[in-house]
Amino acid sequence: MNIIDNKEIFEEQLEKAGKFHGDICGGIVIGTKLAIYALGKLGMELNQKNKDLIVFLEIDRCMSDAVQAVTGCSMGKRSLKQMNYGKFAASFYKISTGESFRVTDLDANSKEKRDETTEEMIERFKKTPSDELFSLQPVEIILNENELPGSPRDKVFCVSCNEKVMDGKQIIIGGKSLCKSCAEGSYYRIL
Repeated sequence: MNIIDNKEIFEEQLEKAGKFHGDICGGIVIGTKLAIYALGKLGMELNQKNKDLIVFLEIDRCMSDAVQAVTGCSMGKRSLKQMNYGKFAASFYKISTGESFRVTDLDANSKEKRDETTEEMIERFKKTPSDELFSLQPVEIILNENELPGSPRDKVFCVSCNEKVMDGKQIIIGGKSLCKSCAEGSYYRIL
């Protein structure tokens, strides 16, 4: 069954994403549709644990919750990567084949300003075919083995703070391993 633009499937996934997020807004609607579209293009099933998929999110807004709810990918499983680009886009990578593409939200990238309410926007998103809402670009995903799901392949201790750093995230300076916080500065300041 083709899952792309199937109304029943969309409504089921939208309900799931809305529950995960806490409500249904424009970002949840577009994120749900984007995730279904991408999974359909990869020939993947919905509502299945798919260990063959990694999603790279370029935004940390509502759309991200919908993509996570629909795909089942998560940061804890290392199958969801937060890229923090501030763009309404996500890349989908099928590990077994290397097939990957980036999907962008054409509406979010339009400079045209629409005079519509949130409810009207949501209805428009629901009714518009996915091929008209999204741009799909084949891409090559560049990963090293430390980025793949599964057990940590690399563990070291920072020579400055003595905290464990996993998955190749350390920075080597003068032949010594440092965590990013010690090497580059941190988002926090110890009081």
